[in-house]
Amino acid sequence: MHIHVRIHRWVLWWFIVGIVLGAVAVLNILIRDLSRAQERVILIIGVLNWLLGGIICYGCGAIRIEKRPGERSAAGDSAPVARSPLKREWHAASDFLLPGNRKSLLPPKY
Repeated sequence: MHIHVRIHRWVLWWFIVGIVLGAVAVLNILIRDLSRAQERVILIIGVLNWLLGGIICYGCGAIRIEKRPGERSAAGDSAPVARSPLKREWHAASDFLLPGNRKSLLPPKY
């Protein structure tokens, strides 16, 4: 089964920042002599960071899990399905220029 997971860059940054700040919070809790209330505040801020990140990711559709097109469903299609790799069409920028239309930022050479 081939699954494509598409994740926006800002989601990865949010995840990395959350891990770094979580590590700093755990070090502060373990090394420093914090009161019970201060530890709870640090942990609540960390939980709110992850909760807010999850809600924003869900709301924006920043993470999508897509199955390959043409893949069999779990319902049980017994007929074999032809699996074709995902193809992306590519064109050079010059394919979009019309012949005879000189589009240039520089003035013509005389």
